[in-house]
Amino acid sequence: MTVSDERSPALSPTQEKVYRRLVEHQRRTGATPELSELARTLGVHYVTLRQHLEALHTKGYLTFESRGRGRSPRLELPPEATGIPLIGEIPAGSPGLASAHVEAYLPPLAASGALRADFALRVHGFSMADLIQPDDIVLLAATRPTRSGEICAVRVGEDEATLKYLDPLPRGRYRLRPHNPDFPTLEVDGRELTIDGVYRGLLRGSAAEGLLLPN
Repeated sequence: MTVSDERSPALSPTQEKVYRRLVEHQRRTGATPELSELARTLGVHYVTLRQHLEALHTKGYLTFESRGRGRSPRLELPPEATGIPLIGEIPAGSPGLASAHVEAYLPPLAASGALRADFALRVHGFSMADLIQPDDIVLLAATRPTRSGEICAVRVGEDEATLKYLDPLPRGRYRLRPHNPDFPTLEVDGRELTIDGVYRGLLRGSAAEGLLLPN
């Protein structure tokens, strides 16, 4: 999927290349690059790069503002460009509805200990306690598990969502296991199961809340 698929208005190929390079640099380093360095990397003149950045600003992809003679321009990407979206809540108990809207964003470096976290969910319920507690923010990769027993965010049917250990069973069935022995283990038909993500780590407590960037 290209940037022009996700946003409107569409970008020219060169504008998209500039935007992608900015996003990649900030995800890797936590900061936007120096413009002179970016121009060299892209093989364009500094003035040409500024023109592309001004176009991206006009189209709403980023903030690019001159700050006067002798000062570097202000260049900022919105949180949704590089951050990890915190998407509603997911139950850790009986399967229940998980909100689909983005509450906030986590800076990508907040998940540096996780392997390719694509999104985050806030937990409520106690079925994964004491490993995962209510109000923990779990980091997940939008992929399928590679082995039995991985913790996954799954939906049963169209709207039901839960966080559980996932075990494949014969005849296309799956077992959803809690960490807390006080909660039941469920078995479901694979045709009713959607795997949204695989657990990569968590953030806990006030420190996690302090990292959140507003939507």
